[in-house]
Amino acid sequence: MDHPTPAAIHAALIGQPQVPKGKQDGRRLAVLTDGIDAFRNKTAIALLRFRPHDVVCVIDTKHAGMNLEKLTGVGHGIPVVGSALDAVKLGAKHLVIGVATPGGYLPSELRPVVYEAIRNRVGIISGLHESVGGDPNLTSLAARHAVDIINLRKIPDEEPCIGTGAARASKAFRVLTVGTDCNIGKTTTTLMLERAMRSRKLRTRYVATGQDGVLVKGRGICIDRTIADFASGAVERLVVRESKGVDLLLVEGQDSILSPCYAAVSIALLHGTCPDAMVLCHMPSRTHHRHTDVPIPSLAHYGHMYEAMLAPLHPGKVVAISLNTQGMSETQAQAALA
Repeated sequence: MDHPTPAAIHAALIGQPQVPKGKQDGRRLAVLTDGIDAFRNKTAIALLRFRPHDVVCVIDTKHAGMNLEKLTGVGHGIPVVGSALDAVKLGAKHLVIGVATPGGYLPSELRPVVYEAIRNRVGIISGLHESVGGDPNLTSLAARHAVDIINLRKIPDEEPCIGTGAARASKAFRVLTVGTDCNIGKTTTTLMLERAMRSRKLRTRYVATGQDGVLVKGRGICIDRTIADFASGAVERLVVRESKGVDLLLVEGQDSILSPCYAAVSIALLHGTCPDAMVLCHMPSRTHHRHTDVPIPSLAHYGHMYEAMLAPLHPGKVVAISLNTQGMSETQAQAALA
């Protein structure tokens, strides 16, 4: 299988109820990482932070046997093992490819682990641009062992539509996380906002627009796989659909409007959502756009740019800033917040 139908994702990812602390009966996912770097493995970190009760182990040959929580700050009590066979022994039913590489390819050094998982009848869940379902070696092996392959980035079979600003008519208050760069915490910020708003008993819904959000929530769309002309329309349709029956809509942001690599996706989200409010995500220690030598402008400049690009459609404002202080000392972090 190479399409993320809601039923398939829920069955594979979040079909089990939350498991009480100390028990692992319902845990079924093994997460494959490559060195447990928070940026290279951001998909894994999202799953470990927000759905740890579904994870039976992390497979990482470089850190097998080490304390996951000390390495990443998340995943308390989840073991790190060195092979797919070790994961099978712990009860894994699906292998989640947890790496997020530039261009979305599967690193060659991880392929043997994926092959081993399939040979042991473990299904594969991937959010990479390079669909593992498009690899003839993997697909033939999966067919031979009756294993399903779920591609989180597969776009739903719907008629393409262009954006028209229709999201403005939705009754829900729309909040979009935006950023000064890619891979700095927009998904985490949005999920934490959802948790906070629901604790206040507000009727809130999270809208997933990338593989990490889809992985955690079991629904949504990976907007960076849509045809450019129809990207804002796809966001708009999703926003209109998800806004029904809720007061607050929290849309997972992607990338940055000034990133040489990924700006198109960010602009499509901005215009497709027509947000009433934006939360600007930033990493103070990062000075250049990821994968480039292009400097990141100031927060004030970025905030103005987001509002100015949205203004002809809707008067949305940047109402808060979310800082990713990873790698900073407590003193540096507090200074950045101040």
